[in-house]
Amino acid sequence: MTEGNNGQANAQQAGFAGVTRKTLERLALPGDQRELVVAEVIYPPGGVAPLHRHPVGGVIFIVEGVAESAYGDEAPRQYRAGETLQDRADVPHKLFRNCDPERPLRFLTIYALEPGRAYTMEP
Repeated sequence: MTEGNNGQANAQQAGFAGVTRKTLERLALPGDQRELVVAEVIYPPGGVAPLHRHPVGGVIFIVEGVAESAYGDEAPRQYRAGETLQDRADVPHKLFRNCDPERPLRFLTIYALEPGRAYTMEP
């Protein structure tokens, strides 16, 4: 994630082919070393994330499209626009994909993390 000198967020690659990520808000948490981050993420039609994990839990709000997600040994589940799901800390995120082969998937990710630390890591 990068921000310009004037504080405006810039779109950038999220680490997966064709995926873009734009930081919408970054707020310092009083009395804490972490900051609250709200990011818009867009997956291309049929886009799939490789196996990865997250260092902290987070919340995903599906704005547009249908996502399919599964952690660890759980069965895949679909999430539609208006629904939320939880990113799990330190559990392999074995599946996350855009179910629509023709339209992008757009969602917001909300999490608290130390500044400069990546939210998505290799397994």
